Amino acid sequence: MKNTPNRYLIIALLIGVVFHGFGIFFTLEGTYDALIHLFFADHYASHWFEPWNYSWYTGFTVMGYPPLVHQAIAILSLIGGLKFGMFTVAIIGVILFITGVYRFALLITASAHAAGYAAILAVFSSSFVETLHIFGQLPSIIGVSILMHALPEIYLWLTSGKKKYFLTSLSLLAVTVCSHHVTPIFGMVFFIFPLIGMAVMDEARTRVNTMKEITFPVFLKAFFRLLKRMIAFGFSALFLIIVCILPYWINTKNNPITQVPIPHGSRDNFLEITSSGLVFFLIPWGILLLLMPYFFYRYYSKRYLFFGLSLTMLTILGTGGTTPIPKIILGDNAFNILTLDRFTLWGSIMVLPLFGEFAYRFAEGDYKTFLSTKLGGLYHRILAGILAGLFLGTTVFTMTLNNFRPSQPDPINMLPIVNFLNQDQHYKWRFLPLGFGDQIAWLSAQTDAMTVDGNYHSARRLPELTSRAIERLENSKFRGVEGIGSLQQFLTVPEKYNLKYVFSNDKFYDPILYFAGWQRLGLLENGIMVWEKLGVPPMPEIIPKDDIPVFLILMWGIIPLLTVLIAFVINIQSIWIRALRSKKPTLPSYMRWRLDFSAAAKTSNKRKRLLFLIAHGYGVIVLFCFAFGIYTFYLKNADQIAPQNVLEAYFDAIDFKELERAYSYFDPKSDKSLDQFMLEFAVTDGLLNSYAKLDAIEIDITQKTDSSALATAYAKWITPLERIPTQEDFELVKRGPKWYVKPKNPDLDLPPDQLITSNATDFYNHGRRRITSEQTYHEDILKQPVLEVLSARLLKVNGDYIIVGEIQNIDNVPADVSVKGTLYDAQDLALATFNAKYEMKHKLMPKEITSFKVEFEGTAWVKPDEHAPLTFDPEQFTPIELEGKPVTFDLHVSANVANTDLYKSVVVNDIRIEDEMLQATLFNPGTQQATIPQVLLSYYDAAHQLLWVDHHFLKEGVRQQRKQEVHLKLQPKETELISARMQAIFVNGLSNEEIARKVIPNRKSTQQYATHIALKNGGYLKVELNNYLGNPR
Repeated sequence: MKNTPNRYLIIALLIGVVFHGFGIFFTLEGTYDALIHLFFADHYASHWFEPWNYSWYTGFTVMGYPPLVHQAIAILSLIGGLKFGMFTVAIIGVILFITGVYRFALLITASAHAAGYAAILAVFSSSFVETLHIFGQLPSIIGVSILMHALPEIYLWLTSGKKKYFLTSLSLLAVTVCSHHVTPIFGMVFFIFPLIGMAVMDEARTRVNTMKEITFPVFLKAFFRLLKRMIAFGFSALFLIIVCILPYWINTKNNPITQVPIPHGSRDNFLEITSSGLVFFLIPWGILLLLMPYFFYRYYSKRYLFFGLSLTMLTILGTGGTTPIPKIILGDNAFNILTLDRFTLWGSIMVLPLFGEFAYRFAEGDYKTFLSTKLGGLYHRILAGILAGLFLGTTVFTMTLNNFRPSQPDPINMLPIVNFLNQDQHYKWRFLPLGFGDQIAWLSAQTDAMTVDGNYHSARRLPELTSRAIERLENSKFRGVEGIGSLQQFLTVPEKYNLKYVFSNDKFYDPILYFAGWQRLGLLENGIMVWEKLGVPPMPEIIPKDDIPVFLILMWGIIPLLTVLIAFVINIQSIWIRALRSKKPTLPSYMRWRLDFSAAAKTSNKRKRLLFLIAHGYGVIVLFCFAFGIYTFYLKNADQIAPQNVLEAYFDAIDFKELERAYSYFDPKSDKSLDQFMLEFAVTDGLLNSYAKLDAIEIDITQKTDSSALATAYAKWITPLERIPTQEDFELVKRGPKWYVKPKNPDLDLPPDQLITSNATDFYNHGRRRITSEQTYHEDILKQPVLEVLSARLLKVNGDYIIVGEIQNIDNVPADVSVKGTLYDAQDLALATFNAKYEMKHKLMPKEITSFKVEFEGTAWVKPDEHAPLTFDPEQFTPIELEGKPVTFDLHVSANVANTDLYKSVVVNDIRIEDEMLQATLFNPGTQQATIPQVLLSYYDAAHQLLWVDHHFLKEGVRQQRKQEVHLKLQPKETELISARMQAIFVNGLSNEEIARKVIPNRKSTQQYATHIALKNGGYLKVELNNYLGNPR
């Protein structure tokens, strides 16, 4: 019997190492945080004593996160690489967690049997599985595991006063502090303070005969007897928390978190957003929810009273925004900064000792005897099977959750990207990955090239990021207006941060890149599309960084590992002797409070019956709520139970391009085959069909009988460029118990020719003609195309300032054009600078003219009284706040030779203007499909002076030899002319006046008026086309 507890712990360790050690090879790299820690580890492996990292956010300090786990991975990477180090640390975390739970359970229950059961159950704890295999929070696991190892030492110091326990407890606490900054702070509140209360209660118990005799005066006397030890430990712990990570606290003070809070699912209302409730509440608690009455019953006994209060607080805080209580307790600032799932994690860990106690009592103790006697052995075995099945089922479901709903894109082969960045000095510019998920950290760990994005939001420094609730630019489409708004600012003014390359793993972003003036370089071997912005200067040779005192650098690099060495020397012998019982140990003082829960124990049957009734009643209520939730979920999600359900399911399938599922909702008696439906969908291209995501849908059932119905679907689609509302009428029919959608007839427009031929002038730029690692030779650099700014005017529109004008490519080669405008006050002080975005054609063929508009956009929601809109609006525009009144402006136009995205075949015909509506027909006679046609409308006054430029994206593409009708509402603006002086206009650094005088000295301006269409108000309108090809051939 003496070896039984050892056997339980050893079994738990073996199972834990095999189970989790095998599982992490399939799950850890796909978690949320693991690769972030890998990136930090790569920094320490390369620059141990360098606190500044240039890879993300134009530079940030690594002192924003305790370094111990990262440094441990870095050291182990010297043996087998970064991933070897990460997996090894994860396995160490598993061992520390299991042994930590064992020691914590032994402290709480004083039963080696119960602690052994707790250790085994900890292996399959759904909260631990989720933290490791879904979230990848290695520092949190290491921190809370070491904290659990420290708790018995703290207890023994408080009750015995022996200095060795004082040293062991502080040494372990120091390791916890260096592992994770949040764990020791909240660990003091939710673990150590209740432990102190239990120690005082035990001290009071030694002065009386029974626990019932402990009154408040008795407790108070015991409290004062231990007060000196508590003060000594408290101040020492506070000293360690401050000193061990002093650079972190100084950095936090110097760079406080002033960012807009990033939404997190743990703060959601779990009743409204059930997916968040599943991930952040149901999964972490798992089967423990069924046993909550037992946990509260035991923890609210007198000895554990303070643990009961702590568990109550943790449970409430873990409910997130479901109730207002967590926000009231934490306050607005802490509530919006903290991720509340950590409270649920700590709560589930806190009950593990009692879970082990319950399992012991249920499997071989007094509960087994009671149930077998009262209801028979069969009932006990069935109940045990149900509980075990639910427990293991929850664990398996949690571990495989990413297979059902992936949290990351498919693994990306980074080698082609790394090779691209390392060749031809591409690393001299910053890059931006899009659609990479958390794999951005793995890419940054493999290259010295820098990105404006990053994966540690607390380190963000750029106002375009800190002023918006966006964690990363790469997943900006999931953050609506804030995400797309931030991305647009980086793409529109890329030279601000030397951003030249974009690696796109999501075609959703392609239209933004094209219409912001970027061009495609091509696909890499891994399927990643590379986009380039021409004319962006490389990064300067010297990049600024914060100056950090040397003593802080030395503390950061030495103290964390030093705490591990000290803790190892002080604790390793006593820990393993106590844990593995290799020789007969001296029982610690907390073992005296063991309660006898064995099968032969004489305990109150009356109390057992009461607990039995409460537990079964609670279980019935929980199962009823669960069944009701499943039934409600079924009614809301059953695809064909009602007309509204089948239409919502159909739109959902179309949204996710699940065409076979969408086809399954069609009337089976219709004559449309699956092949026909998929072919019709495949040939339909455009902004709506290829780049839209469903944001909201409302179904209006206009008519309904027992077997048929008519409905109108009002859908709101989100695209990278604009919001598109649609209204469609549907006819539905009921076949048996299911409702179906009647398919619509396809467009019967047929092109006149089967085979199309076209003559075209193609362009190709060799780049470097000579294979060399030296700088590009002078003769290989193409001369910049010559442009002329035909007109430019500074206007005031509704209190905002804009620059409008026209540019012509007067060279003989295509040009990629960028326009930068700057506003000045009367003292010639620069007020604002921005680039033209959508309202121009960035690719100009020889002699082609484009209108342009420069709007000076500011950073939204910087002020405390500004709030982001609740719904996504891609057209959201935030005008900049100027410190003075603009009176003049300058323009800097740059051009580079363009050889891609030059499709200009789409033409506009049959232009008609009636009742402020423009009606026209677009025709595509060429050999390419125009995926997203853009219509630019330029408004002129009676003297042909440009007043306003507007743009419209068409939701459907124009296929080859097909036409499309266009209906656009004309929306001219009332403008006030501020300045029309063109002296400060420069093209490729040269004066525009000199270019105009030398290249085309005798320009006939009236010729360009031929494209102007007269309006009823005496003004004129010009219509221009710009086309994005989603799949150029």
